[in-house]
Amino acid sequence: MFRRLFRNAARKFGARYDYDVGYMEDLAELSPGGFAKLALLTPFTQERFGVPAAPYYAAKFIAARTAGCGPCAMLVVRMAEEAGVSAQQLASIARPGSADADMRLAADYATAVLANSFDLADMIETARYRFGEKGLWGLASAVAAGQFYPTLKRGVGAALSCDLLPAEFREVA
Repeated sequence: MFRRLFRNAARKFGARYDYDVGYMEDLAELSPGGFAKLALLTPFTQERFGVPAAPYYAAKFIAARTAGCGPCAMLVVRMAEEAGVSAQQLASIARPGSADADMRLAADYATAVLANSFDLADMIETARYRFGEKGLWGLASAVAAGQFYPTLKRGVGAALSCDLLPAEFREVA
C-alpha cells in the first residue's frame, strides 16, 4: 500500500516539474520507510528562512549546477519559476555582471561554500549582513539541498550520464 502511494507521489512530482523520478520510484519500491524519511527532508530543503526567492534559487542553482546534474539544475529552474523567478534571471548568474546584486551575492556565496574558498568567512559575513542570520541559514540550506539530491542520485547510479544544461545556464568565464 505505501509503495504504491509513494510511487504515485513521486510520479506526481515528476509530472509537475517534467523531471525523471525513476530513482524515487526505485526507493519507494525498495524501502517505503527510506522513501518516507527522504520525504521528511523536503520541507527543510525548500525552507528559505526569509531569503527572497531570487537569491535563494540562485544559490540552489549554483549548487545543483556544480554537482554536475543538468536535470537537477533544471528542476531548480522550474521550481524557481514557480516561485516567480524567471529562467532568464537564473541564467543571468552565469554571466559576470549581469545578475542583480542579491542574486550575485547568493551565487558567489554558494560558490565560496562549495569550494571552501579562502574568502568564505568574508562571504558568510557579507551574506549575514545582507540577509540576516535566518537568511544565512536559508542560503546554506539552498546550497546543501542543491548538492544533496544530485549526489544521492549519482551514488545509486541514477545520475551517471546526466544531460548537459542548456547553454544559457552554463558558467561563463
